[in-house]
Amino acid sequence: MIDASEHERAALTAASVSGGEYVERTGRTDLTLWSQQEWSTLIDVIVTSYQDYLRAAHADDVPR
Repeated sequence: MIDASEHERAALTAASVSGGEYVERTGRTDLTLWSQQEWSTLIDVIVTSYQDYLRAAHADDVPR
């Protein structure tokens, strides 16, 4: 991401944490052994976390 905003950088951090938590919950850290469903869920967790963070962060922004 080129020139990420403060909100985008924070959203990436939040998404990374959520993704890591999902991996830990699976109990399987060898991602080469994951099923298509596990990969799809990981992507969904990361994207949803990123979008949710940005939505909440921008809700607090003052309109210009």
